[in-house]
This record gives sequence, C-alpha cells and structure tokens, in this order.
Amino acid sequence: MKNVAKVLILFILSIINVVNAQEVFRLKESIGMPLRSRSYIDLKGSPYFVDIWSKGLVKQSNGQKLRDIDLKYDQLQDELIFKNTDGRELGFAVPVTEFKISYIINGSTKSSIFRNGFEPFKGSTAQNYYEILYEGKLSLAKKNVKRIEEYREYNSATITKSIIERVKYYYYKANKLSEFKRDTNSIKEAFGDHADSLLTYIRENKLDLKNDMDLIKIFDYYSTQVN
Repeated sequence: MKNVAKVLILFILSIINVVNAQEVFRLKESIGMPLRSRSYIDLKGSPYFVDIWSKGLVKQSNGQKLRDIDLKYDQLQDELIFKNTDGRELGFAVPVTEFKISYIINGSTKSSIFRNGFEPFKGSTAQNYYEILYEGKLSLAKKNVKRIEEYREYNSATITKSIIERVKYYYYKANKLSEFKRDTNSIKEAFGDHADSLLTYIRENKLDLKNDMDLIKIFDYYSTQVN
C-alpha cells in the first residue's frame, strides 16, 4: 500500500511539472510583440495603473491562461505589458481579453480585474480595457483615461509634460455599456423602478456615490432586490 501511495505521489508531481512547463512554454510563445515606441522621461505623473511590476493572471483570446507573471498596465496606451525571464518589457502576441493584477496599498494586498470585449461606446473600441468593480444583476465598470498635457511655466522656457486623468464609470448588461455619472439621475436611469428603494438605502446607510466601495454596496443591494 505504501508503494502504491509513493507511485501516486510521484505521478501527481510529474503532472504538476508538466503543467508548469506548459505555462512557461505558453509564456515563451506569447513573446514576440515589441512595444510601440514610447518615452516617459521627465513626465509628471504615472502612465501605469501600478508603477511597479506586479504579479497577475492573464486570459488570452485563444483560451490560454498565464499565471504568476510580471505585469504592468499602461493606461496611457491602454496596453498590458509583461516582463519575460530576461527582463525584457514586451507586449502580448496573442490578444489579452482579461487580466487580474495584484498590488499592495498601505500594507494590504489588493487585486483588480480588467476586461475588454465590450460593445464600442462613444469612441471606444472592443479592445479598450475596463476595470470590473462589480458583477451582478447589473454590473459596474470603471475607466481611467490618461493623456499627456504639455505646458510652460510662467517665465520659463522649459516645457513640462504632465499626466492628466479622467475617470468614468459605467453600468452594463451583456457587454453593453451605459455611462454612470454617480448622481441621483444616474441612479434613476440605471435602476428604473428600483431607484426609490435604492435612494432610501443610500440615505439610510449614508453612502457616498463618489466612493467606489459604496458604489459596490449599492449595486450589490440591487442584486438582492431583483429576481
């Protein structure tokens, strides 16, 4: 019986090694996408969702999943990049449909999920990524659009480049986005007949429509109220 158990353990370990080897192979297969030319020298602000390389999970359009790889999400280019074993920064040859990135804020580990594939909305494309804040009867997404603005300080010949951010929120069903402006009118528009009960819930619980965690509570409460 002990010999059988040992054989079984060795068999399981061999499967794990094969899976890990496949993941490495898949990562190598994803290499081959040089990054577009970009220069972030002397730039005020960060073009990235998280400045440092962070571990993450990637889902690709061909069904492959890549785990525990170093990621950065460039919000200026709306592009996910990774670092290979040689330390090179590369893009993905196979399109990424979803990724989860982990990071640390104030000593606590957090994670965020981003996804594309939504119907184009007011100039966006199906390739644009949105942060998924909540998924339920009605889901909530967030988009942080960044751009570079150049200006010259008073009496200075030096041009300063600065990152300008614009954050927008959306509710969606079946990958169709609608803008959510985080005010009473948006509550009425998004939740229809349930808006009055939600406004009561917001008032009684002193929730702030400008706070992400409170928004998640509101959408979650709605999911518990509908069939």
